[in-house]
Amino acid sequence: MCTHIADIDYQTIITYPGGYDDMVLAKTQVRARIEADNAQREKKIAQLSDFIARFSAGTRASQVGSRRKEVERLQTTDLARSNIQRPYIRFKMSRPSGVTVLEFDALAKAQGGRPIVSAFSGEIRRGEKIVLVGRNGQGKTTMLKALLSDAPGLPASTADLDSGTLKWGHGVSIGYFPQDHTGAIDKGTTAVEWLHQFAPDLPRQDIRGLLGQMLFSGEEGMKPTEALSGGETARLLLCRILLQKPNVLILDEPTNHLDLEAINALNVALQEFEGTILVVTHDQDLIEEVGTRVWHFEHGEIRDFKGPYEEYAASLPG
Repeated sequence: MCTHIADIDYQTIITYPGGYDDMVLAKTQVRARIEADNAQREKKIAQLSDFIARFSAGTRASQVGSRRKEVERLQTTDLARSNIQRPYIRFKMSRPSGVTVLEFDALAKAQGGRPIVSAFSGEIRRGEKIVLVGRNGQGKTTMLKALLSDAPGLPASTADLDSGTLKWGHGVSIGYFPQDHTGAIDKGTTAVEWLHQFAPDLPRQDIRGLLGQMLFSGEEGMKPTEALSGGETARLLLCRILLQKPNVLILDEPTNHLDLEAINALNVALQEFEGTILVVTHDQDLIEEVGTRVWHFEHGEIRDFKGPYEEYAASLPG
């Protein structure tokens, strides 16, 4: 809907006409032109400097002087460093899971007497990337919690599933990102200390390196956990998953507190991940570019479509 974008970067504000993609293209082109011009100037300066060095003590003083003036004129444009940073996210697996990740039958969960999930059955295979879509309050988070009620490596929670059976496959390890971050990170410690408890044998230097790639640079790793912003909390929770190297990612609205650069980095990382994914999201790019299977929640029903969202949308009537 945007007609103009005001980009706050390089210690200034530049307004570009058009939408976000137009801004990124224009900004990249301007930067590329300056870099190309600087490269040409540096090449010319090197040639002139070589002439000056060879003939400054000789009889060609006037030519040397003119070339010194030319070098001054050709000084390259200083390129300010961008304020915008993109985290480096790459999900690795310690080992792959079995071919069948999860089998479930007749799952049911009600809240306040109202059925949220009713008799849902299915199977998840290794490498599938399932996007859970639908309006808020339709049961997406409830479904994830039901699936996690008896998951390996996570605390059992019988309250999250009323009935039905779950059977997780061989060698499954889960990395879970909750929608509600309340209580997810202990208070009274620092980011580096909290993260280190999940890999106590890992050198602190490696922990700091992981935090650095998620934009906790320098002393920011020593920030008290109770002082973390929403975005910092989200990035620290992603750090834990990166450290655990699971083969199944279960992510409940992971983009809520992330900026555009972090969302784009997460999108690419999920596309490249070779394991299995279940992700609740309203981000259209994530839905279309990551998902290979769709669970659509609407009016108390779940439609299970084995294909990408674009094909699912095309299959809908009207």
